[in-house]
Amino acid sequence: MVLRADEVRNAARRARQRASKSDEALLREARDTAKTKFDIFLSHSHQDRELVLGAKQLIEESGRTVYVDWIEDARLDRSKVSREHADKLRVRMRQCDTLFYAHTPSASVSKWCPWELGYFDAFSHPDCQVYVLPILEGGERYEGQEYLSLYETVDLSTYHHRPRRVREYRAAEQKRLADALGMSLRNPLTRRIF
Repeated sequence: MVLRADEVRNAARRARQRASKSDEALLREARDTAKTKFDIFLSHSHQDRELVLGAKQLIEESGRTVYVDWIEDARLDRSKVSREHADKLRVRMRQCDTLFYAHTPSASVSKWCPWELGYFDAFSHPDCQVYVLPILEGGERYEGQEYLSLYETVDLSTYHHRPRRVREYRAAEQKRLADALGMSLRNPLTRRIF
């Protein structure tokens, strides 16, 4: 399932109407409730501000917490690639269990989206918790894009969040069991068993 841009914009309007506040007021409020742990890191193009606000709203309506850099860390300048910004994003990605890549035409030309995707994939490997969240206009179809086909698309209506600590516990249990049975988790056949 893909998200339709009009559905995402409606969610952004709901967020504003519910609070009777402007986008800027909602974003300031979100910043003021500083968090250090999130379920989802929402990788996106800064040009898609309204779509990002709506996607964040839809994800939060499903009971998940969402990190968006220009909301939580407004002082970072997304227009420039800098060591400070990259370091902050690394810290924030490690505070998130999963990455959703908001796929829009703007994301395709973003300086940061491919880097965020690659970094998150590398540090979460082999338990890759990276998903593509297509956001499309009208009757468009999601056809993927080169490296994005490596990842599953996420359907918010059926997505089941598995926090990192649960995944890490399960992996440790699998390793203990494999060790007890004298099996290697590097073996593809063993991995299928577990």
